Amino acid sequence: MTDSQASFLKRLSTDAGEEFDATLSKAAASRRIDELLNRGKGGSGASTPTRRTRKAAQPRTAKAKEGGMSEAQSGYLKELADEEGGDFDPDLTKEEGARRIGELLIKQMARRSPTEPPF
Repeated sequence: MTDSQASFLKRLSTDAGEEFDATLSKAAASRRIDELLNRGKGGSGASTPTRRTRKAAQPRTAKAKEGGMSEAQSGYLKELADEEGGDFDPDLTKEEGARRIGELLIKQMARRSPTEPPF
């Protein structure tokens, strides 16, 4: 997980009275953050799967109904925003999300050394 994810997750875990797991991957940390945030918004916690709780807890905006980002696109954009220090807006359309992902990837590539391999 990224440093910012670790810091945020540690605080959320402490607030929830739960143990912090420093070995989580980026994706697992993102899911855990969502789970803990949803609990704070009235989610029922461990008895209900995280995906179901998240969808029930988030009101669908007009944009999301008319072609909002897929869960995969949203997750990738969230990871990139965390890594690059950008804002994450879950209510973007697919096209807006793709454009934002492109912007963050360009920003990420610009930070790399010209001699550093791309992967």
